[in-house]
Amino acid sequence: MRNMACRAVAQASLVATTASLDDEQPWPLLLVAGWLTTASDLVQQADALEAVLV
Repeated sequence: MRNMACRAVAQASLVATTASLDDEQPWPLLLVAGWLTTASDLVQQADALEAVLV
């Protein structure tokens, strides 16, 4: 799951970079927020799974 979280952060970085080059439309920034939310959810889920398995 942490691997998927890293991918989500990388995707957010890519979208943020391209959004900053574009005409500052609101939807690219919503994509960044969505990817970062996904990453934080995956990390929390991985932590909860580790706590159960230990």
